[in-house]
Amino acid sequence: MFRKILFPTDFSELSHRGLLWTVANLADGSSEILLVHVVEPLTGLDTARMIQEAEEAMEKIISELGTTGIGCTSLVLSGDPLETLSETAHSHGCSVSVLFAENNDVVVNYIRYMAIPHLVVKTSEAKIPFQNPFNHVAVCTDLSPERTDRVLEELGNLLDGRDVPMTIIHSVSLDDPSTSSDMFQIASSALEEVRESVALWNPDVKAEVLAGEPEIEILRKAREMTPGMLVVGLSTHGQLWELIIGSTGEAIIEKSPCPVLVIPT
Repeated sequence: MFRKILFPTDFSELSHRGLLWTVANLADGSSEILLVHVVEPLTGLDTARMIQEAEEAMEKIISELGTTGIGCTSLVLSGDPLETLSETAHSHGCSVSVLFAENNDVVVNYIRYMAIPHLVVKTSEAKIPFQNPFNHVAVCTDLSPERTDRVLEELGNLLDGRDVPMTIIHSVSLDDPSTSSDMFQIASSALEEVRESVALWNPDVKAEVLAGEPEIEILRKAREMTPGMLVVGLSTHGQLWELIIGSTGEAIIEKSPCPVLVIPT
């Protein structure tokens, strides 16, 4: 289970049901959830009144969660939502942020700004609940040593000793038929080394090499295997996440059929 969870809320029904799902599936007695709502000051709006109303709504949510046995605290803040949430996540030592969003929402800007792991759940309130995310974890890797090591190290920290069914997947782009066989064999060998290293701390792990464009094949495989969550790593540059428009990572985040755990590398 995750230890210190940042949960931004806009008080929508999707956010409310997402919070209940988070409590049931991602938290236990040792977890703490930091529930945050940010009021953005805008000309012509009564910011003080909006903050008061948000604080009253927060009190009702905290009271509702009081029977779950999960530690939960709340903050109502004023400021730019992206900047405020990023500062709050780091100042409070949050290990992961959980974001529920509608299917047509673009979440990349939020992820780009906050260099901590995110569990992104794109759905509609009618499609909650998902299966338990730990029932089967699919980890995507590009086999670059530094990024792969970073993703797996952070994933191990977040799992905190929990052994889960896991599949590590890599997709090889077969652009040149004359070298396709060699590339596939090299990738298979490298992926097996990764699998063996993961098996030392998570014995229930398999590996599979796919053939084709990564963003197409990984999403196809995710729909086929229906994991509880998909794990991807994305490059960081300073405090910003380097997400290139059209990249594999962005395509997976925006189009995945299941929750995506995004880990900064």
